[in-house]
Amino acid sequence: MKTFKSIKFLCFITMLFLAVGCGETTSENGQSEKKETDKEQDKETVSKYDVPNPDLGKPVADYTKWEIKNGKFYFDGKWKFLKTAKPLVNFSDATAVDKLISSLDILRSKYYTSIELNCYWHHFDLDGDGIPDKSLDPLNKLINAIYERGMYPCLSVETYAVGGGAIPDGFWKLYPDAFAINDKGDKVTDTEYGFGSKVVSIFHEGYRITAHKFIKSLAEGIDTRKILYFETTVEPQYMGAIPLCYSESGKNEYEKWRNKNKITDPTSKMPTSFPIPASFIKNETWNQFRAQFLAKWVNDDAAAYREVAGEKAYVAIDYLDANEQEQYLRMGEPLEFLSHLTAPNIIQINWTWYFPDNKPNQKAYDRVWKVINEKKIDWAVSEHMTFNGSDFTSYSNFELEKILENTLKQGTRFGWEFVSVTPGRNDGFSLYNDDWSPKRVISIVDDHWGYWLKRVEEIESEMRQ
Repeated sequence: MKTFKSIKFLCFITMLFLAVGCGETTSENGQSEKKETDKEQDKETVSKYDVPNPDLGKPVADYTKWEIKNGKFYFDGKWKFLKTAKPLVNFSDATAVDKLISSLDILRSKYYTSIELNCYWHHFDLDGDGIPDKSLDPLNKLINAIYERGMYPCLSVETYAVGGGAIPDGFWKLYPDAFAINDKGDKVTDTEYGFGSKVVSIFHEGYRITAHKFIKSLAEGIDTRKILYFETTVEPQYMGAIPLCYSESGKNEYEKWRNKNKITDPTSKMPTSFPIPASFIKNETWNQFRAQFLAKWVNDDAAAYREVAGEKAYVAIDYLDANEQEQYLRMGEPLEFLSHLTAPNIIQINWTWYFPDNKPNQKAYDRVWKVINEKKIDWAVSEHMTFNGSDFTSYSNFELEKILENTLKQGTRFGWEFVSVTPGRNDGFSLYNDDWSPKRVISIVDDHWGYWLKRVEEIESEMRQ
């Protein structure tokens, strides 16, 4: 998880809803809806179905019975809609891990079926050589504890340095030239999300080799058979507020790509001096290359997992589709990125709701489904952070229901993901209070899980007709 990646939107969204959230909302058919009717509409929908009794016996998570196909997860041949919890803790910290293990039965009682563990590179590897310096015993203990309780462990990594992640300090001593360089010729730090971490260039070969070494070392230290899916680095992107990729390594990779593709157009040639003109930053050929290389980055991360876990290991990749005015900065050409993904079984969309206009992020789903249909790929469509503790607090209960309904109507059949499930009353990103009572956003899910399972089936049936 990019540590609290969405916090960058928090102040903006708060102001947005102060402006528009206190009046009328507009439904998908354009009809005005008064907020005063929300409670009554809530009562007519989510309360219709009883919450199922959680299976607190001895459920089995048998990895020989896992299968992802037709956009769904199947256990022993039966489709199961997943409810995935993401706890944000340091998984190299034995005390933090033991505390989480003691809470696993609580998570089971809240109908969570799977737990995704996001491992930050700098938590495990202090000298930045890609080999963990911290013991993997706590992580292994947690994976086994999740599996033994009949839930499915999932493993992701954070090997980038934007939005809360960090490259180990020791890495910069090994590769001082690995900095991302902006259009002014300056080294980049994470000023966009406010963490100030040093931002690495994904074009730097030493970075990619070292990050893959970390991924493989992590996989070698655990029982990969018990991992339902592996996720490549969270929210793979460049940056939305800062034009990147003008390092020497970026220039070299671009020239190799141009030569390979026999591109000689002088307008798309990398400028030789700074500042980089806006005409080149927006150049179509340059952004085609950036998108393809971004896809190569995550494909290679997936290959590192599979080198240890086997070619049949399931892999999830995030697809970030945000503000269209900055999307080209984040990933070049989005369809170019998606169409060059060869590794994933699961595509996790972010943003799924377009916050500035308070409506479904239709362009994100449309792009994903366009590639699925044209290339006839069996991707499971899901969301990255279906809900988190910060971005959705200004929404009414009725609006929260619409957001969940939207994911299902867009074709999500794999499951939902909730971040963070680490309890904390004063933690703005947490969905639970200190005593594990749900905050309002997640209570829409937890207190009405029977309703949502029914809606999954109903919408599946409707879309088949």
